[in-house]
Amino acid sequence: MNPTNIEDLITKDLETFLYYKSLKSEISVNDAIEIAAYVGANFLRIIFAKNKELKPEELNGVFGIISNVYNELFNNQLTESDYKKISQKASELLQDTDFDQQSQAFFSNIIQNAT
Repeated sequence: MNPTNIEDLITKDLETFLYYKSLKSEISVNDAIEIAAYVGANFLRIIFAKNKELKPEELNGVFGIISNVYNELFNNQLTESDYKKISQKASELLQDTDFDQQSQAFFSNIIQNAT
């Protein structure tokens, strides 16, 4: 994936799932953290599946994109601690052997609950 492409894809996923989540209720910080962690973990999984490794710059790139998007969307309301929670949660998700199914269920649940 080229950098611009992955940036666009991550941005679109974050905006899409935040939008669907917002249809039912106001988005909490925990909702935003959880969505970002799943989106981040999902892209890291794609990168790992393609390259058979994750380089530090790829990790930093994915979380940097998430940070940039969230700073813009939430007007710098999230703290450094919130961003650490995103990366920790994404790391935990990737260690789960059922991540693919869990991720699909998480995203499906957001969309189904919005309608």
